[in-house]
Amino acid sequence: MRAKPLRFAASVVPGVVALSLLSASLHAQRPEGEISPPAEESAGQAQPVIDEVKLIAQRAAMASLTGENPFILRESSWSGMIDPGKARLIQLQLFKRNEYHFWMAVPDRDAGVNVHIYDGNGEIVEGENIRYDVGNVAGLIVRPSESGVYYLRISLQTTVATPQEWSVIYAYR
Repeated sequence: MRAKPLRFAASVVPGVVALSLLSASLHAQRPEGEISPPAEESAGQAQPVIDEVKLIAQRAAMASLTGENPFILRESSWSGMIDPGKARLIQLQLFKRNEYHFWMAVPDRDAGVNVHIYDGNGEIVEGENIRYDVGNVAGLIVRPSESGVYYLRISLQTTVATPQEWSVIYAYR
């Protein structure tokens, strides 16, 4: 005797679909007055954390990101803690014929920050230091003469007594 799979499939599939729809509608209903959790909670995702120090650097960068010849802000950024009187090095790959703008920020407005670039041989690269009305933000524009590995040196002056959280962002054109 020959099996009749089409009749079986034709009768089972609508039943499975109906049960799936019923199950979905039962899960979607909530008792009256019960508030649904936010989409972020129901998806199991936490709210993004706002990096206040990075925002300080981004505010300083805003003027350079518009106009006739704007810089293009990169998504890459660096952050950490730095002690007064200490410095940190960030290794970078920079390319000849590009112009780079770096911004460093710390939260304490009385803090003094410095930003410099060194080439792979440890020689300082000439650049344009940008100072702002507040001491907790500094900028640097450099035009590397050749492509290669460079080191961004950031430092915190001893104008504050406590370690500072820092953030560095950069753009190119």
